[in-house]
Amino acid sequence: MPLEYDLDIDVDMPDDDDDDDEVYEGPDAYLDDDDNVLEFGIGQDDLQSQAQTSGSPALTQILRSLFDLQQLQPGNAAERTTSSTSNRNDERIAPGSITYGDLVRLLRAGPPRGSQDAEDDDGDNGDDGYAWNMHWNQQWFPPRTEPHKRGVELLMSGEFGRVSNKVKSNNGRKNISRLLLDRRGPMFREELASELIPNSNGTAVASNGANLYVGQYSKDASFYYTCCQDFRLHIYDMTSPPAKYVKRPQDLHQGPAHLDDRDHESTLKVLKTIQGHPGRWTITDSHLSPDNERMIYSSISPTVYMTNTLDPSTAQTPIRFSDQGRRQSRPTWGSHHEESFGIWSCRFSADGNEVIAGGSGQIFVYDLLADRRTVKIKAHSDDVNSCCWADTASGNVLISASDDTFLKVWDRRSLGASPKPSGVLVGHTEGITNVSAKGDGRYVISNGKDQALRLWDLRKMWSSDVFDTFSHNDYTLHDYDYRYGRYSKPKRAAHPNDCSVMTYRGHAVLRTLIRCNFSPTETTGGQYIYSGSADGKIHIWSLDGRVVQILDRSQTMPISYDPSGPELEPLSGSGAVVCVRDVSWSSKEPVLMSVGWESARVGGSVVAQHEWKGLSKMAYSLEDFTEKRRTERAQRAVRRASGYLRVPGGFGIFHNQGTNNSHYNMAAEAQLFGFPPGYFVIRSVATGRLWDVSLDEVEDGTEIVLWPEKEQSLVESLRNPEANNQVFFIDTSGALCSRASGHAIDVEGEHPVLRHRRPVSTPYPNAYSHPLPQFSYNRITKQISVAFSCDPTYPGTVASNGWERRKYILSSVPLRKPKSFMDNASDFLSTAVAVPFSFLSGGPPIKPKSSPEEVFSGDIDLREEEMLEQDRGEEGQVDDSPELVRKLRVLAVDPRDVPPEETSARKRREWQVLGLRTSAAPRRV
Repeated sequence: MPLEYDLDIDVDMPDDDDDDDEVYEGPDAYLDDDDNVLEFGIGQDDLQSQAQTSGSPALTQILRSLFDLQQLQPGNAAERTTSSTSNRNDERIAPGSITYGDLVRLLRAGPPRGSQDAEDDDGDNGDDGYAWNMHWNQQWFPPRTEPHKRGVELLMSGEFGRVSNKVKSNNGRKNISRLLLDRRGPMFREELASELIPNSNGTAVASNGANLYVGQYSKDASFYYTCCQDFRLHIYDMTSPPAKYVKRPQDLHQGPAHLDDRDHESTLKVLKTIQGHPGRWTITDSHLSPDNERMIYSSISPTVYMTNTLDPSTAQTPIRFSDQGRRQSRPTWGSHHEESFGIWSCRFSADGNEVIAGGSGQIFVYDLLADRRTVKIKAHSDDVNSCCWADTASGNVLISASDDTFLKVWDRRSLGASPKPSGVLVGHTEGITNVSAKGDGRYVISNGKDQALRLWDLRKMWSSDVFDTFSHNDYTLHDYDYRYGRYSKPKRAAHPNDCSVMTYRGHAVLRTLIRCNFSPTETTGGQYIYSGSADGKIHIWSLDGRVVQILDRSQTMPISYDPSGPELEPLSGSGAVVCVRDVSWSSKEPVLMSVGWESARVGGSVVAQHEWKGLSKMAYSLEDFTEKRRTERAQRAVRRASGYLRVPGGFGIFHNQGTNNSHYNMAAEAQLFGFPPGYFVIRSVATGRLWDVSLDEVEDGTEIVLWPEKEQSLVESLRNPEANNQVFFIDTSGALCSRASGHAIDVEGEHPVLRHRRPVSTPYPNAYSHPLPQFSYNRITKQISVAFSCDPTYPGTVASNGWERRKYILSSVPLRKPKSFMDNASDFLSTAVAVPFSFLSGGPPIKPKSSPEEVFSGDIDLREEEMLEQDRGEEGQVDDSPELVRKLRVLAVDPRDVPPEETSARKRREWQVLGLRTSAAPRRV
C-alpha cells in the first residue's frame, strides 16, 4: 500500500502580529523547497511506533529526518535562503540533520514498483489514482505541428492584426528593408514588428531570495513590476538600459534579509520598493489602474491593498471585502472578526473607480468612491483563481475562472441583480489557473490544470439554462493535485460539451497557477499566445495552433551578461529546471520578461529578459537557420501544391513517365538557350546589380530592373526566400520566367516585364496577345539577345520588315546623379557659344535626333551618331547616381556594326548568369 504523506505543515511567515492563532497553509506548501522553515508535528513516540510498524528503510529514514528537522531552530525564510545560496560551499550540515529540499527528494522517490504500479501503467486506469511512478510532465496530447483550419480562419479574419502582413509572410514576400524604402507615409508598428518574436533564452536582470508570483509590464511598457512571496513589490524603470552588474559586498548584518532588501539584486533601475502588508502565504495577483498610477494586490485574505506606483509614498490603502469592516482597522488574522474567505485575483474597472475581486467561490465589487462593497455573489463551487475584463474599453463584461473547471461570463450592469451568469465557457476537465482577455470583448484564453490552453469566443458560450442541464457531471481526475508536478493520463481530452475555439498544448501547468496572455495588439495584432510552464520553458503559439517559439529558462545567462549582447552557445548538460510562473510581453518592442522559480538547491526567483535577436546575435549557425527556413518553405510549397496547378518550369515533371533519360537531357539542353539548368541569377557586369522583379510584385506588366544583390549565397538551402524575385529559370517551353511568381518575361516598350498567360485575340498577333520573345545567352560574348517571332511594335495594318534585319540585345541604362545649379549654368553657356559659331561657319544645320521609338521600330538605319545617342554618348556613360535601381533596355542594333569601343558601353551589354547549387561546394584541403 503506498505511503500517504499527510503532513501537518506550518509556515513561519512574517506578520505584524506576534500572537497569531493560526497561519494559512499556502497553495504551494509542498513545493517551495528551500524557501521556508517547516515544523512537522511528529513526536518521539509517534516516530518510534511508526518505525516499528514499517519495514521499509526508506520510511524509517524519512521519519527520522522529520524528527531531526523538528529539532532545528526556526529562522527567517528569506535570510536563510540568501545565506544558503551565497555560502553553500562553506556550509556544513550537522550529522542527523537534513534540509527540506533533501526531504522532498526522498518523498518524491515514492514506493517501490509493484503490482499496483503495473495496474497504473494501463492507459485505461488514468484517473484511478495519483500515479507516483509516472514520468514527470508527460504530454498525453502532443502539441500541434500543422496549422489548424479554425486557427487560420481566425488569423485571416482581420480581428488579429492586419491581414496583408500575414499574406505577405505566407508568400515569403515580406521584406522589412523594402517596406521602409518604399513607404509612402506613416506606417503601422505592426507592419514592422509582427514577426519579431523574442527568440533568446534570456539574461537575468534581477533576483530575489523568495519566490516571485507576479511580473508584469505597465500598459505603456514604461516600467515593470514584481510581487514577491515575502510581500515585497519592486518597480523597475524600463526606459533606461540595464546597468553593468556590480557584485554587492557581503553584509555582516544578521537581521532579516528582506527588511533591507539585501537578498534582492538587479541591473535594472529600481524606481520604488514597497513592503506590502503580510497576508496569507503570498501575493497571488496584482493589477494596475488604467492610468498606471495605482496598483492593487491580493494575498488570499479578505483584504486587497492599494498603493501608488511612481510617487515616493509607500502608503497603502486597505480595501476590505469582508462583512465586518471596511478600511477603518486591520483585524488580527484568525480572529473572529474576520471572515475566512480569501481573495485570489483582483482587477480595476475600466474607469478605475471600482475593484472587482474573486476568491473562495465568490465574486465581489468594491466602489472606491463610495468606500463600500456593492456586490457579493456566490459564483462558483470552488476557488476563483483568476478574473479579467473581456473589454478593456467599457468594462461591462467580466470573466471568472475557477477550480470547478468552468469560466463564467458576467454582465457588470446586471451583476448583483441575478445570481446567474450571462453564459458559461465549458471545455477544461481540471481547474483553471488563469484567464486573460484580448481586450476586444470577444476572445479570451485560459490555462487549465488539464495541461491545455484554450481560446474562447464569447459568442459561443453556453447559456445558464443549458449549462444547468450538465453542470453536475464531473470529468476531473480523482486525487489529482497539480502541485506535485505530475498529471495522470485523462480519459478525455476535453469536456464533452466543449465550446472552445482552439486548444494549445505542449506546456506544463503544474506546481503553481501558471499564467498566459495574448501578445501585444500594438505590435503583433494579438496573433500570438504565450504562457509560462513548470518545465522551465516559455511557450509561444501562433493563433493557428503551432508552437512558433520555445525559450528555455534553464539556459538563461547570469546577471553579469548583457541582455542585448550576442546569444552564447547553449550551456553543456541539462540545466536545473526552473518553474516559469508569469511572463509579460512589452507593448513597445519584441522583449519578454519572465519570472522563474529556481530549483531547490538554488532557491529564490530570477527575472530574465528575453529579446528578439537577429541572426548576427544568435548562437546557432547560418546553416541551422537556413535549414529551418528551407523546411518551412518546403512545407508551405506542399500545401500550396495540393490546391493549385503546378507552376510551369517546376522540376520533376517528366519523372516516372517512361521517357528515355538521354533523350530528355538532350531536349532539355536544347531548350535552355544558353542558360544553365535549374534556377539562376543574372548579374550586370557594369554595375554588379542583379535582375530584379520591381517591388517584388507579381502583377502583369511589372518591370524587370537592376537592384543590389539581396542574397550572396548560391546554395539553394542557404538562400533567403525573400530574394526569390532575383532568381529566374527557363521553363519547359523555353520561356524565361521569374521564380518568385512563375510568370514569363516579355518585352514592352523597350523594357523587360512580367507577362501573365493571355488568351488569343484578333487580329493576332497584337500588343495584348502575341508570342513570347525568346531570350538567349551567349557564354562567349556574355550578351543576352532577344528573338521576336513578329514585329515587336505590333503595327497592325502597316507592314514593315525592318525588325527582321535587326539584332536585339539587352543593356543596362546608366544613371547620372542630378545636376547642380553650376552644372546647368555651364551647359547653358556652352550651348549659347556653340550655336552661333555653327551658324557663322556655314555648316549644315543640325538634324534632330531620332526618337527611341523610331530606332526601335527598325524603319530607320542607325548611324554612328545615333548609336552614340542610344548609348548616351561619352558623357552619358557616367553612372554615378546614388539611386539603387537601374533600368534595363532592349537595344536594336545592326549585326554588321562594330561593337562599341568604350569599355563602359561594352560592359553594359555583358551579363553573368550564375546557376544556383543544391549543395555547398566542397572545401579545398
